[in-house]
This record gives sequence, C-alpha cells and structure tokens, in this order.
Amino acid sequence: MLSRFSKTVADLLPHKSRFFDDNEQLLARQRELAALYVSQPKRTACMTCAMPLPAVALFSKLGAPYFLCDRCGHLNGGHVDSDAFCRAVYTDGGGAAYASTYRSADADAYAARVRDIYAPKVRFLIDGLMACGADPGALTYADLGAGSGYMVAALGDAGLSATGYEVSEAQIAVARAVRPDILIRHHEMAAVYGIAGAVNANVVSMVGVLEHLQRPRDILASLKANPEVRYVLVSVPLHSFSVFVELAFPGVMQRHLSGAHTHLYTNRSLSHLEREFGLVRVGEWWFGTDMLDLYRSMSVTFGDQAAILRPLIDPLQRLLDEGRHCSEVHLLWRTR
Repeated sequence: MLSRFSKTVADLLPHKSRFFDDNEQLLARQRELAALYVSQPKRTACMTCAMPLPAVALFSKLGAPYFLCDRCGHLNGGHVDSDAFCRAVYTDGGGAAYASTYRSADADAYAARVRDIYAPKVRFLIDGLMACGADPGALTYADLGAGSGYMVAALGDAGLSATGYEVSEAQIAVARAVRPDILIRHHEMAAVYGIAGAVNANVVSMVGVLEHLQRPRDILASLKANPEVRYVLVSVPLHSFSVFVELAFPGVMQRHLSGAHTHLYTNRSLSHLEREFGLVRVGEWWFGTDMLDLYRSMSVTFGDQAAILRPLIDPLQRLLDEGRHCSEVHLLWRTR
C-alpha cells in the first residue's frame, strides 16, 4: 500500500486568508446553520455503521450534541442532515454562500488553487494507481461533488479526461467562467446515488464529499455495485485535534466541525466501511491542518503574539499526521 504523510503549510496558507480576515462574518453564518441544524430531527443511528448512538453525548458544540459510536468510533452529530438543512447549505441560495467560502477571485487565483491544493491530490492518485499496476492514462474518471471544478481541472491538467457532477449551480458557474474547457454536469441532490451506480468511469473521486451526503453508506454501495468502477478516491475530515481547538476558541470561525460537517470519520470507522463494503485500501495520505487551525485561532484571538507558533506548524503537524490523528485523510480504495 502507498502511504504518505504531511504537506507543508506554505502551500495552503495563501488560500486560507479569508478564514483570518472574515472571521466574524464566517462565524455568524456557522451560527445560523447550527441553529437550523439543532432544529432538525434527532439522529438515532451512526452514519457509518447504522448502530444506535450512545445515550450520552461526548460534548456539545454551537448548541449541538455529538456522540462517539461505540461500535465503529465514528463521531456523529445529534441531528439529521435533513432535506431542509441540505437545501439551506448547498442550494436555495446557500450554494452561493458555500461556494464563496472557497472561492477564487480570478483566473490566476483559481489556477493557484488547482496547482497548490488539487494537483498534489492528482499526483497521489496517479502514484497510487501505478503502485497497483494500473495505467492511469488508460482509465476514465468522474468527480462526484465537483464543486467549482478544481479536481476536474487538475485531472485535465495532468492529461486525464474527467467529468464532474455537482448539485450547486453557483459553483458550476464559477468553474465555467474560469475553466470553460472542463465538463461539469448539474444534477439534483438525490440523483447522486444513481449517478454513482451508473457512471461510466473506472476511477471515481469524491474530495470532501462523503461527509456531506445524507446517505454516505448508500453511495459506497452504489459504487461497489457499478461494474465500471475499479477505484475510488476519497478525502474525508477526521475527528482530530482541530475539534478541540475549536472547542477552546468558540469565538473563532469553526472550520472543521460545523456548518455542513455534522459528523467526522476516524481510522476505525473508515476501516469498518472497508470491511462492510469490500473496499481494499491501496493508498493513504495523512495530512491535516490542525496546527494551522490552532495558529489561526491564536492569531484571531491574540494578534501578533501568535507568531511564536508559525515556525512550529509543519513539525508539530507532522507528528499528528504520522500518528494518524490529523484532521484529514485521502484514501484510494480498490473496489474489485
């Protein structure tokens, strides 16, 4: 199995400036979504293994309780991602707000985001496929939850033809304005499960997508049942140090566990999914932004005094990454 750890913060920091500069605006939006979230019906079963949730919450955050599944170790928010909640986040005007959080101001900024953030993901994917003996150039690609098209653009820049699928017309508009050469198809929210089961692609990527779906188990079952799909690349947020940073700094924008992130994976819960759905882990890349989250929280709260942490971000983050305790993981699964 291909295993990698860490990535320098120098590649990421230029793309996170809005998180520093617009803290109050972004936090206010998260509080609005949190109020909507806690008004939804209670979640009773784990998003990963479907077992009943424990009776006692592990902690509460922005008014929402969170439960750690006894069976698989998945961190679950105490309310469901209802149709109304998802429409508020991804469509009904929420899609434009969500897109703006990760927007690129112009073509140069868009290209920089593709180069710094998404091209390394494609490099990892290519290396993982080659480690399995596959020829990346001979395979077909689809990107589910394509957003503003960054992954599709990075695949295209690497000489790999891909089609993206996305629910937010606002995000598709960003992609078409900046990269008219890439193809992203719009679909309704519930259609993604059917697309996964029928898409004519050998490799399906879902970068920051699985945690946003109302039925993540169903999409894995659909991909597994699709005879064309041989590999699946996912990037998911993890229950990590960042969660406790956010609990310690409630006045700072909650990047990791808030808004559309109502549950978080663990290595244990991901391993459960692999066993249940017959997914073979052939590549893993553990890197997070926990220390960047801590630096941002200190910077927003204490100003220039946070500079003491700046040279320590990469070495401290690497410790978390190598221990598989970081805020994010990329996994490459073989389905058959």
